[in-house]
Amino acid sequence: MSKFDILFKEAQIYDGTGAPPFKGSVGVKGERINMISEPTQGSQDDARTVIEARGLALVPGFIDVHNHADLSILYYPKAESFARQGITSFVGGHCGDSPGPYGDYIGEPWFYREIYEDARPRMDRQDWLIPREMLNAKHREVFGWEIDWKTMGEFLKKVGQQGLSLNYVPLVGHGTIRSYVMETDFKRYATKKEIKEMRELTEQAMLEGCRGLSVGRTYEPGSWASFDEVLACAKVAAKYGGIYNSHCLRSAPRGDKKPGELPPNPLHGVEEVISIAKKAEISVQISHLGNSFVVQPPDNDIMTEAAVRATLHIVDNAVNDGLNVNFDVIPHHQTGGIFTTPYLIGVLSQWLRIAGTPGQMAKALLMEDLRDEIKARIDSGKIMNLNPMQTPDWAQTRIIRECKDTRFLNRSIAKIAEELKLDPLDTLFKIIMADPWTRTETTRTKDDRAKLEYFRHPRMMIGVDTFAVDDKNESRHPPWLLPNENAFGGMARYLRRAARETKILTLQEAIRKITSLPATKFRMSNRGILKVGAYADIVVMNPETISDQGSQIEPRIYAKGIEYVTVNGSLVVRKGEHTGALPGKVLYREVEQE
Repeated sequence: MSKFDILFKEAQIYDGTGAPPFKGSVGVKGERINMISEPTQGSQDDARTVIEARGLALVPGFIDVHNHADLSILYYPKAESFARQGITSFVGGHCGDSPGPYGDYIGEPWFYREIYEDARPRMDRQDWLIPREMLNAKHREVFGWEIDWKTMGEFLKKVGQQGLSLNYVPLVGHGTIRSYVMETDFKRYATKKEIKEMRELTEQAMLEGCRGLSVGRTYEPGSWASFDEVLACAKVAAKYGGIYNSHCLRSAPRGDKKPGELPPNPLHGVEEVISIAKKAEISVQISHLGNSFVVQPPDNDIMTEAAVRATLHIVDNAVNDGLNVNFDVIPHHQTGGIFTTPYLIGVLSQWLRIAGTPGQMAKALLMEDLRDEIKARIDSGKIMNLNPMQTPDWAQTRIIRECKDTRFLNRSIAKIAEELKLDPLDTLFKIIMADPWTRTETTRTKDDRAKLEYFRHPRMMIGVDTFAVDDKNESRHPPWLLPNENAFGGMARYLRRAARETKILTLQEAIRKITSLPATKFRMSNRGILKVGAYADIVVMNPETISDQGSQIEPRIYAKGIEYVTVNGSLVVRKGEHTGALPGKVLYREVEQE
């Protein structure tokens, strides 16, 4: 019998702790690492599989701390977009939106949005909740099976039975719990009786193996909750050693607003998380931390630097007060979120659904009264993907990349409007009428200096904030959404920018922030580190070539520089290609930590 199932020979080893690398070999037996040695020890005869890793870096598998793969893992169990960028474990259930508990209604779980639109076509944004049976009628037709689980425990069991390539750390979503309790009557504060039921459901999910609670204060139904409601659920998670993960109040609510509600102050969201940490005595994770102080114009270097420092100062003060506060950052400075679309006409999706095709929409825009109607609705701030109240510089940041009218190429809508002496919205209409399939890129800021400053912070981790998919994934309905670039190259981009190109972090420190640091935060024993006895979640990469490859025009391109990936000792990626193996596990809450 071979001493090792896999022997990685003569690699540059980064153990995940932040310590300097050393040259050596790593042996794997079963699910665990059983040897780390100098390169002269161990022979080719000792292993069933020998991987020559000379000139490559051998590191712990990457842990993505803000990920929505839980909502897509039953459809894409291989999670190729993540495995092929080195992710071996993901934390799911974010933004208050977990795949359970489900009652008679299911909250719009984003990945199902195609089925939503099939089952209940709408011109405008969907209502948050849809009857389970209405969704399942179309789901059975498309996928041949139905959403039949109720609890998080039942869902986690289903995932384990099907198999998955990566490890899954589950959180339960406060928004999903709130939907279960209040159903369609969620646009109000909960009663004491309803909060009691939410606490009971939180406790049930924790006992079923969830590692914490997530909230989505920007989204329905979490945007309607009182602080006391959220705190009550957080205290239950704290009882079981859980994490409180908050997608806080950095943008306008994604749905109806409360009467008299003003746009949120981003600072209040961070302050709320810290207040929860104090009052619930719970470890907290802030999602997508960005500047909590608004800078206009956004590319003023001095003001941006001050805003970054002021935001991080809040985190530092909380840590100095003894609170366990961390945050995560989306890697790409131009794009974020779970989807992207390059099509300019996508901003007019509500009307496009009526027109039928982009060509018919372009013809419809000849009608002046329709243009006036569209402009009035956009100016009111009711169009989520084009809201001048939230992004007043939208015309400056949207650049035309593909258009039959070559006059518009590589110019912003604002620049074109200036040249044509037109209003920006009239210019948008003119471009679409010239070519309804015009494709664009968005440049939110001129560079990623602010993002790099967040990367430096010792409490920072990375969350790519996308679904697990493959390179064929695309939506069938306008605005023909594609997976975000981060779905295929977020981790690779982070390592490229932070360690290789800017060198703001040493490679060993950049690796620590996506391995041992998140493993410690989310209490993942014997993961995120290379040591004898640890689980063999391993990435072999070329630090000189690791890079993201996608763009906003075509994001579905796998990262390069990731040569081998093992999950629980099994090869999931070999020579850059997915092997089809499904060795991942649901990493249930570790009971001994209560």
